[in-house]
Amino acid sequence: MRWSLSEFLNLVELRSQTWCYVGLGSAHGFSVPHNEHIYFYAVLEGSANIAGVAGGAIELRAGDIVMILSGEAHALRNRKKSTTANLDFLTSGEYADAPPTLSVGLGIGGGHPATRLLAARLKVRWPGGQHPHSIPAVLRVRASDDIINFERLLERAMGSGATALLTRAATLLFVSALREHPQCRSAFQEFDLHDPVSRAQQYIETHPFNRWTVEILAHKVGMGRSNFANRFHKEVGHTPMEFLSEERMKHAALFLEKTDMKVAEIGARVGYQSEAAFIRRFTARFGITPGELRKRSRLAAHKPIEQYRTTFSPPSMLV
Repeated sequence: MRWSLSEFLNLVELRSQTWCYVGLGSAHGFSVPHNEHIYFYAVLEGSANIAGVAGGAIELRAGDIVMILSGEAHALRNRKKSTTANLDFLTSGEYADAPPTLSVGLGIGGGHPATRLLAARLKVRWPGGQHPHSIPAVLRVRASDDIINFERLLERAMGSGATALLTRAATLLFVSALREHPQCRSAFQEFDLHDPVSRAQQYIETHPFNRWTVEILAHKVGMGRSNFANRFHKEVGHTPMEFLSEERMKHAALFLEKTDMKVAEIGARVGYQSEAAFIRRFTARFGITPGELRKRSRLAAHKPIEQYRTTFSPPSMLV
């Protein structure tokens, strides 16, 4: 883990319009398959249990909020041997402007549910693009103990725009709960002791289009410019600006393959004022021109860019 806790939490992005209220009849529930999302459950009335996460059962009562971070398949029931159904709205990630009310096991005539909850499927973008193994599988809080007035939130989360409000509130709950979790504190407490060169690499990889300079990077990791530059070159084998150029070239290749941006636009995006200089640098790095890479991509070759050239060469005209 090479972020400070604040950096990590600022980089996490939660997005969703998949929110719903769910009423469960007695001895009923629903199951969720393995996924790459965060599932959010707040028990509003009654009780429930979640099985299949972290090797055990999670018992919930009214006022409990739980977020499943691990992506494990699980089932939520109000009795241990309840019948479970597939809640299509939730598992397929359907969009809603305001949360609909769904029911499981209440029959055609309806009736008052034994358990009522607020549920969501949250898309998550983790720093670095991968789920961190060091964070907990589950976050759990009591609505009455956290920084959000949950009853007031539910009163306001009605009508147009309600799911956006709920997602922002869920993000705040996520940040608050993760900060307080002992496993999280353990994962981040050694941050200041990590190698400053590794931290500088992480900053460049996370924000490759920032206007980095050696001075800015050195200040960021708490070192003097000369000492930082010498240590970086010794440990990495390239200067900080060469490493930055390499990261930007990787993104340039992705822009060529995945977008319709002009070559000059991509060159400017990755720090070159001259299209010709960008083409020279790209060709030296990958062994083919930007136009040839795009042509091959359009012909559905889809060959990894690393196969063209794996050697590293210094930048020609990096801004």
